Amino acid sequence: MRALEARLDALEKQNQALADQNRAMQSQLSGEKAEIDALKQQMQGTAQPVAALQQEVPKIQKQVADIEQKQSDLPFEVGFRTGWAESPYDMPGGFFYSAYLNHRLLTTEDGIPGGFISGELMAGVVLGNHATTAANLTGYPYSSWLDTVEIQPTVQYHLDPATLGHTELAWFKPYVLAGPGMWITLLSTPAVVKASIPGERYRHYTADFQGGGEFGLGTEISLAALKVPGIQRILDKSMIGAEWRYNQLGNGEGFQQYTGSISFGW
Repeated sequence: MRALEARLDALEKQNQALADQNRAMQSQLSGEKAEIDALKQQMQGTAQPVAALQQEVPKIQKQVADIEQKQSDLPFEVGFRTGWAESPYDMPGGFFYSAYLNHRLLTTEDGIPGGFISGELMAGVVLGNHATTAANLTGYPYSSWLDTVEIQPTVQYHLDPATLGHTELAWFKPYVLAGPGMWITLLSTPAVVKASIPGERYRHYTADFQGGGEFGLGTEISLAALKVPGIQRILDKSMIGAEWRYNQLGNGEGFQQYTGSISFGW
């Protein structure tokens, strides 16, 4: 009988120990569950800003692209233009040399569709070829030549494919131009001086000043598309171009010029 009571007492103590252990495990599980719930809330709180940031990523990328586009823009240009030009007054054409300054005036942000407007000031000279003509002071055929100085402020509209969504063509910018102009022509003819006396080789220069206007078209090509690491910073600011321009003098004379250019921007 005593043995049975002792066994029952041992079983009761064992059950009590198991109950205490179960309560401890329940308490531990409750603590872990509370910790898991706190982690879930923290993750949810973290996920919301991440989701919001993901929604902002396209906007940020566009802003970065806009900044890069603005940094690649070169509102000021200094350039040199050379080529072949006709001459007024039916004289032979010759080589043309000029320098110009180009400044961007209005962009798409100002409401210009598909590109931008710039202003250019160019000064150049046509060095005409010699021609044998009797249109001189002597009335006899002699070799004469005509040099023409040009001063031309123009307004230019440049088409910018990048603003129309064609970023792959951002290096190519065709343009049209128009504006007033001033021309000073210098005609060299023999002077009326008898031979074998002092002054016999002197040539007379007749100067003519005319106002008028010009128009034309051309294109600029950015060298930034060339990827040469050693000189990339120079290429990013360099452009080449080609242009046709028609000059109309106020007295009815007109002539064309065909040129290429190289320019540097900043």
